[in-house]
Amino acid sequence: MHLLESGYFNQFELGLFDDVIKSIKSPHAPWMTLADFRSFADAQQRVEDAYRDKDGWTKTSILNCVNSGKFSTDRTIGEYNRDIWKLTPQPVKHK
Repeated sequence: MHLLESGYFNQFELGLFDDVIKSIKSPHAPWMTLADFRSFADAQQRVEDAYRDKDGWTKTSILNCVNSGKFSTDRTIGEYNRDIWKLTPQPVKHK
């Protein structure tokens, strides 16, 4: 924020980022970007550290996929069919 506020990025266009700075610092900022930035940066550092451990990252990725369960779109379409469309499901033909 200091670099942004100091004009470091807009030395030849003074005031260019004033609206952005004002929006970020507003107590009414809808996304609370500045308020949550420290926790975001800390979480990003943990992600970077985890990614450097290739075996651990691979294991975590596989477990995440395995434990993801049925996707909500699959469930939703199934419920729509059962409750509204009442169509007969067709088997998938493999080539």
